[in-house]
Amino acid sequence: MSDNFTALRSLRRDHDLPPETVDASLERAWLRFETAARATTVRTGGTAPARTAPPVRWLRRSRPALLTGAALVVASGLVATGVGVTHWGSPESAAAATLHEAAAAAAADRTPAGAYTKVVESELSMVSATSDGEHYDEGYLEPTTTITWVPADVSATWIRETRSGEPTKFFGGAAARKAASDDGATEPSAPVRERGVSGDFAVGELGGERAGRLGASDIADLPRDPHALVRRIEAAPRAVDTTDELHVFDTISGLLRTGLVPADLRATMYEALATLPDVVVTEEQVSLDGRRGTAIGLPHWSRTEQHDVIIDAADGTYVGERSIQTRRIGSIPAGTVIDSVTVRVTPVDDQP
Repeated sequence: MSDNFTALRSLRRDHDLPPETVDASLERAWLRFETAARATTVRTGGTAPARTAPPVRWLRRSRPALLTGAALVVASGLVATGVGVTHWGSPESAAAATLHEAAAAAAADRTPAGAYTKVVESELSMVSATSDGEHYDEGYLEPTTTITWVPADVSATWIRETRSGEPTKFFGGAAARKAASDDGATEPSAPVRERGVSGDFAVGELGGERAGRLGASDIADLPRDPHALVRRIEAAPRAVDTTDELHVFDTISGLLRTGLVPADLRATMYEALATLPDVVVTEEQVSLDGRRGTAIGLPHWSRTEQHDVIIDAADGTYVGERSIQTRRIGSIPAGTVIDSVTVRVTPVDDQP
């Protein structure tokens, strides 16, 4: 372990990295190593918990945590996250160039602000179903439109209107169609309107922040320097065993999706993404809900999914995001876009 620390400090000298950055990262890596080692010791000689079969019901897809073993924790602590992901590796040139171009365009954005921000999310997401009570091997795609009016003072009352549409595509047979019927997805639905102080709605992507997680209320105070922003994100709570790189990518993706990130911070976020060692252009031109952009992602976001953010490099606009299933699961083939969302932002003077 001491040899690895020495190598990292030598790398700092070669790349002129700040000593405090290296020392802090080494400390994080060491703490992760100790935690992983203790967990491995506790597990040794024990018995694995019994597996329980999933209930016979449908559920919405949720993003999986990236799990790692003790050895991988050590490796990621000393390599992928050892000196802060902002200083390691060379991202794919196409990804870095696209992000730099988008950052420059975003920094030049002079869109006027309004008393409120109207955020329109158009989403198409997979609702999963099980045909055998154990495997979620069928599903259907359901469109949802969410309109949120956010006051300039985000601690004031937000208004949100949500409308779901009928399924656009089924994967599988009876289980998927029964799930849609049980959920009422096959019948026209009236829009649901909610009010929430500080955006604290009952459910949903926008508002209702988890304690300690970075969200809309933190946006105003986030650093406008990409390296400082990455360090701030790294210090925030995260899912268990999530790498720094994945944590930074997902946090920035989530904040961009709010539609509330001002132009200067959006530029900083693009520059921060450009520093991630494994970020790549996954597709040069993507069309989402009639809007086009470049897909930027991490190739190993999870074992079964690829997650991308879509940006228009020409004007620095955040178009949206998507998740693609990378291997066949039951009736859902590899390459299926299991979730996509476009975000349109407009300054307005009033709430409805």
